[in-house]
Amino acid sequence: MESHRIRASFRDFFADRDHVVVPSASLVPPSLDPSVLLTTAGMQPFKPYFLGLETPPGPRATSIQKCFRTTDIEVVGKTARHLTFFEMMGNFSFGDYFKAGAVSYAWELVTEGWGIDPTRVWITVYEGAPGVPADEEAEELWLATGIPAERIVRLGEDNFWKAGPTGPCGPCSELFYDRGPAQGCGKPLGKGPDDCGPQCDCDRVLEFWNLVFMQYDRGGDGQLTPLPKPSIDTGSGVERVSALLQGVHSVYETDGFRKIIAAVEGWSGARYADGGVAERALRVLSDHGRGMAFLATDGVLPSNEMRGYILRRAIRRAVSHGHRIGLQSPFLTRLHAVVVDELGEAYPDLVRNAADVADVLATEEERFARTLETGTAILDDVIARTVAAGQAEVPADEAFRLHDTFGFPIEVTAEIAAEHGLAIDEAGFAVRMDDQRRRARDAAKGGKEREVAATFAREAGFRSEFVGYAELDVETIAESVQELDGGRVLLKLRRSPFYAEGGGQVSDHGVVEGESWRAAVVDGYRFDGDQALVVVLEHGTIRAGERVRASVAAERRRPIQANHTGTHLLHRALRETLGDHAHQRGSAVRPDKLRFDFSHPRPMTAEEIAAVEDRVNEVVVAGLPVHTFETTQDAARELGATMLFGEKYGDVVRVVEVVGFSRELCGGTHLRSTAETGPFKILSESSVGQGVRRIEAVTGGVALALLRDGERAAAATVVQLRERVRELEKLARASGSGTGAGVVDVSALVASATEHGAVKVLAASAGETPADDLLTLSDQLRSRLGASVVVLASTGGGRVHLLATATPEAVSAGVSAGEVIGLIAPIVGGGGGGRPAMARAGGKDPGRVDEALLAARAHLAERLGG
Repeated sequence: MESHRIRASFRDFFADRDHVVVPSASLVPPSLDPSVLLTTAGMQPFKPYFLGLETPPGPRATSIQKCFRTTDIEVVGKTARHLTFFEMMGNFSFGDYFKAGAVSYAWELVTEGWGIDPTRVWITVYEGAPGVPADEEAEELWLATGIPAERIVRLGEDNFWKAGPTGPCGPCSELFYDRGPAQGCGKPLGKGPDDCGPQCDCDRVLEFWNLVFMQYDRGGDGQLTPLPKPSIDTGSGVERVSALLQGVHSVYETDGFRKIIAAVEGWSGARYADGGVAERALRVLSDHGRGMAFLATDGVLPSNEMRGYILRRAIRRAVSHGHRIGLQSPFLTRLHAVVVDELGEAYPDLVRNAADVADVLATEEERFARTLETGTAILDDVIARTVAAGQAEVPADEAFRLHDTFGFPIEVTAEIAAEHGLAIDEAGFAVRMDDQRRRARDAAKGGKEREVAATFAREAGFRSEFVGYAELDVETIAESVQELDGGRVLLKLRRSPFYAEGGGQVSDHGVVEGESWRAAVVDGYRFDGDQALVVVLEHGTIRAGERVRASVAAERRRPIQANHTGTHLLHRALRETLGDHAHQRGSAVRPDKLRFDFSHPRPMTAEEIAAVEDRVNEVVVAGLPVHTFETTQDAARELGATMLFGEKYGDVVRVVEVVGFSRELCGGTHLRSTAETGPFKILSESSVGQGVRRIEAVTGGVALALLRDGERAAAATVVQLRERVRELEKLARASGSGTGAGVVDVSALVASATEHGAVKVLAASAGETPADDLLTLSDQLRSRLGASVVVLASTGGGRVHLLATATPEAVSAGVSAGEVIGLIAPIVGGGGGGRPAMARAGGKDPGRVDEALLAARAHLAERLGG
């Protein structure tokens, strides 16, 4: 049974039994779930229903959900079953049928629908724990199907599911399939701890379906209370079921992977059957090829943070392994095309967004291919030095730097090192990875308040009605209150005029006043149609259930509205000027300025920036009406409303229309006329990643103040420039004296600079130029180069002197001299730092200057996007 028939048989089985068929949700979770970056389980999109925050589409539902997990990404390729991207089939009951129904349905589909031999099925049930009884009911239900007791195993914590430290939870029961002794560890089958079975880690008895029985609610004190309406959540992986029904050992040998692997075999000449490096690379390429296609289709873009880093990591692992088997970049667009051809029928979004995704992958691959070449050269140097020193292992610091800075997968570093008879200091590498994860966890602690707020909103038992589109001052009821750390308090209003952060727009501020208390609203969290406010008490004590007055700070809301309407005008003007490829990739709307990220392959020219700014101001002066209305998603599409790439919308959507100019789906707050936006001024245009540009701009009063400041500054600048010209003339005369900067051929250095969009990059040796003269030399170079970043290294007396400087244009494009120095100084055995425009460092290893400069060039090429 091929995978498309497995999907259909599961979906149709439950649809015939009154389950509502729910399409797969995005891999990017909605704001309701701050605990995860990506959708990692089939039940995740259903959490609002299980938590009572939303009404489910029916008492029963079924879905085939695309999922992505990063926990085992380094293992992918090494085993027969580990994947990052997978499809999870599930059936769900929201207070309808319970254990008997779930067991009966699973057994019927497994034995009759899929024809799996019942004598090879094993079952696990929860064994119980102090305060939690064993799941004897589930065990009795399985015995009633004919499963003998010797194939029902009681297990512990792994068979108890929970959504978090509090909330719905309950025991689970798993179905396993015995694939025979050839797949096992050699131990006899049995239920004991030393036997082979579901309790064993080998691949003989493979889990393929998990039934979760949500029957308890865990309170803050850890006590379990029976839920009034127990529910069911099950999950069965398409890939594992395919392996069982197709009689193959590995998920990579199923039809869902065979065509992808065959295509790569044809391009590379590598053969899966040869095992070793070829088998591993083909597994990585097929899994990551699927994963990157779906991540990018759902709007994730490569970056160095959060979801973007996951996609970038998958792309870099795929490219690295492709090169290991002889593939030459570019090849990811071909790989993507095979994935779309294979899975496009089941997931039409893959087809609909194919061109945009191909551009994202091609751009990122081109970028990393250059980095890979640089990293390979550095690894070759590391290996040479390791061999020369008579060491048997590549040092952990070097392996981690290649992994962290250049995106080199550790297994690729290990394979190349092994070709030279070297190992990797894996223990040291693991320590550094753990340190990095710890730093990431520490950085994420700020998200804990949001998780607390999500639980608070859920347990309040009602949804706050947002009335802030029309009203900024309302009488309402303070229904729920909860204290946080640092004097902050969570507050939930029955009717709220406060906009909670979402869609790029920041939260409103304002005040809430009761009879004897007053609190300032400082933040707000949005949870899919609901919200929780964060307030700081000014005096008195907040009492839940009291009637209050809630007032939005209108003087802050108004510039936010101006900037939000400004982003819509900017978006349309960009598409008119640059082309329809200029899709929105992100935004931030604040009272002081707006930020708008968009897809574009190169820096905008000064003429393009001026054209966009002029077009926005033209629409502002025209005073076009701004209307909002709700309609169906299909109707909005027919009207030509702009929808964000990768965003998932409900059946009913809100449209913001600038009459005669633009229509966009948007839930934010806006002005009534473009004239109210006031002057529009672009502050900067820069790169935030390959193929993504960022504009920062201001509107209204802030723009007016900026224009006035500019007039005053212009006069002062003229005076400063005259002084600077005189200084440079003196420096130029001094350079002919035969000392300092004069020993360097400035013209030759200028000629060696490379162009990256509108910014030139020069990273070069300055010979034995004294440290005190490096800045003089850098000034001369930048005066000749214009918009540029200059990195210089000189040596003398066994020391290394480093200097990095960046012009304002380079800083605006995303370059930081301090970041460059922080990267390369450790290579020469030193340290240092500085500001974005200038940074210095010293070192004690002159023999590695060339390597440091190479790393600087690679970093700057990546930062400037070309």
